[in-house]
Amino acid sequence: MKTFYNVTLLCFVLGLVILSIYAPWTSTPAGSPYTHVALGYAPVWSAKFANVPGGRVDWGGFTLLAGGVGFFAIVIGASAYFFRDKRGPEKDLDD
Repeated sequence: MKTFYNVTLLCFVLGLVILSIYAPWTSTPAGSPYTHVALGYAPVWSAKFANVPGGRVDWGGFTLLAGGVGFFAIVIGASAYFFRDKRGPEKDLDD
């Protein structure tokens, strides 16, 4: 199970780093009939859309994408565990 946890954690952390670089941004213009307008993708810490009125990171979209990252991290971790070379229980290399 150590392989499963390590690979899953690594994939999840890498996915969140990539997601932070390509985070969805949105704005809600005053008087707009829409709930929000998608501006594009930019790093969470950037000021790319700072000059757009109401421009901010779309945390709802970010959370949905993070859930997708978590799902795929679990799938990749499970496949790394089940398709490893040795079958049977994992043993520590300290033995």
